[in-house]
Amino acid sequence: MRTKQIFKKPKAFLPIPYYQNLSLSGTYCELNCPYCRGKYLKGMTDVSDPERMRKILKHFISRGVRGFLLSGGFNKSGYLIIKKEHLRVVAEIRKNYEVVFSIHLGLAPKELVDDVWAAGIDFIDYEVPPSNTYLRVGKNLPAKEVRDYIELMDYMLRYGEDFVVPHLVVASTLSKSEEELAVMREVSEVADRIITVLIEIRGKGSKYDVTRVGNALRLADRLFNEVSLGCMRPPSLKKYDEEWISEGLLDRIAVPHKSLIKKLGLEVVYSCCGVPQKLFNLFPKS
Repeated sequence: MRTKQIFKKPKAFLPIPYYQNLSLSGTYCELNCPYCRGKYLKGMTDVSDPERMRKILKHFISRGVRGFLLSGGFNKSGYLIIKKEHLRVVAEIRKNYEVVFSIHLGLAPKELVDDVWAAGIDFIDYEVPPSNTYLRVGKNLPAKEVRDYIELMDYMLRYGEDFVVPHLVVASTLSKSEEELAVMREVSEVADRIITVLIEIRGKGSKYDVTRVGNALRLADRLFNEVSLGCMRPPSLKKYDEEWISEGLLDRIAVPHKSLIKKLGLEVVYSCCGVPQKLFNLFPKS
């Protein structure tokens, strides 16, 4: 465990319009997970064609965009549907423009991790499942286990501690509190620089165990140098953002209410909340 860097206030991260989400597969996904069924892909810019991706990137950059999340559907093995041509485009853009690339890679083969690094991707947003049940039922990956994700994360870190930003979903109906806390401890033993905590989004009117979320954040605060509360969390729980900030549990928070930013005087970074501190200077701040 590291000596935690103390912030009097967390930084607020607002990704739009300076950080754009791109889908490398359009709306296509082989997993069709119950919680998504492709609906989140519809909100991303379709760059399934690499030549279109090149044009889209240049267009966004000309309008001031400085960061891109490469996401999209996953294949039946649990990793991003991506073409080698996509990575060639990334490498080309990195040679000519000062921008940031992150990627939702999933449980990829090690060779693909190597190719992602070589292309110039800055960091991997890496979701670690909170339980094996979550994988089998929620992600349609019955042959995979949590330990597979921990082992791959360990491999990813050969390229540096900034290369991986582990994400953990808490308060899921497909995991128990003790399971997600145990996974959080496993993650911290491999990579304790930062963790992004996500809260499972369920249907309208769903009830959440707020105490369970708070317990996860408190453990994260003890185990990691930085704790980020990610953008995947139910709108109904944003009313607890101030409470968690006041308790000193957060170093970063994605898309809090603007009224809370104003009330607490939070510094805003117009970027994805996973961006390494050394890259903050590429994005506008207020």
